[in-house]
Amino acid sequence: MEWDSTITLAFAAEHLFQAAQLLTSDIVPWNRALRVAYERHMVPLLENDSFLPGEIRDKLLAAHRSYINAKSTGLSRDFARQLGSELMNIVTEITATLNRVSGSSFWRIDPQAA
Repeated sequence: MEWDSTITLAFAAEHLFQAAQLLTSDIVPWNRALRVAYERHMVPLLENDSFLPGEIRDKLLAAHRSYINAKSTGLSRDFARQLGSELMNIVTEITATLNRVSGSSFWRIDPQAA
């Protein structure tokens, strides 16, 4: 995996986790949580989606389409929770990908270099 993709995955995990926290919060009003999660967390990822692995990019784009469709028909608290769940599923996939990458690079370390 390219270094740019690895950095983008870490960036994506952080933003998606923060968005999911907002969307599942009982403290932040759901309509504000949706707006902030989308504008501050999803949009920056969509601007850099070319660095994401295809499967993760596809899921992020599906979440984006889901938001756009829901916005046109009417956003709701239930949709906020659903989107939060979708984003956490993407975070889980990103975590697994980063674990594979970090595990494989760990074994490539030259013990003589330490």
